[in-house]
Amino acid sequence: MFSHVSRFKVRFGETDAAGIVYYPNYYKWMDQATHDLMFAAGFSTRRLMEEELGVPLIEAQCRFQGPLRFEDEVKLVSAVTEVRNKVFRLSHQFYHGDRLVAEGYEVRAWVSFRGGTLKAQALPQALRDQLLSSPTV
Repeated sequence: MFSHVSRFKVRFGETDAAGIVYYPNYYKWMDQATHDLMFAAGFSTRRLMEEELGVPLIEAQCRFQGPLRFEDEVKLVSAVTEVRNKVFRLSHQFYHGDRLVAEGYEVRAWVSFRGGTLKAQALPQALRDQLLSSPTV
């Protein structure tokens, strides 16, 4: 299935008083990685919003196995793991060097918010085909 790799460096403002990444940042990074993956798949979030479409988060979890600190270089591997009619699931694995430091997942729905009403819809075939395509890591 489709995948994407993000690389970034931990910024000082993403750490707590102990110098360790504050946990909500992992969720922020997973969210950004999903939007990056969607862009790589040809579905820009900006363009979708202009068309009153989106992929809101409906479930998320993250398990922490080791700390990240200021200036650590992070590799975030995101991959589609399941595609259903109206939703898809992504896994996210955070690495510092070769060490897995956290892993999580998100479940996203394909929705229209035309007319101010949020309504789940079937994933477009073009998106479904792209998400089910071979990994791009």
